[in-house]
Amino acid sequence: MAKKNRETAYESGPQTKIILQPYLWRTSREGEVTLEAAPATACRDPAHGLQLLDRIGAGGTMFAGAHLVCVTADPEAGDYSEPEFLGEIGDVPETNE
Repeated sequence: MAKKNRETAYESGPQTKIILQPYLWRTSREGEVTLEAAPATACRDPAHGLQLLDRIGAGGTMFAGAHLVCVTADPEAGDYSEPEFLGEIGDVPETNE
């Protein structure tokens, strides 16, 4: 069977991305508890992101909470939009929406 070319095609111009930003509670050596961002996850579409939010809300993950955002980016031009908040659940940092 022939191998498929798995290289991702480079898209030029503005691209819209749906990003899930999860958060974790961390305890320092001094006993201070803080809310920290975990690595963000790209979602296929808004519905996929909302499913992930529901899973976090149901306690099915180690995350304390998450933001779901939509951003438009044009890496070639260096243009990035402000995030549009699509949802949040659990313990998350305050935002200025």
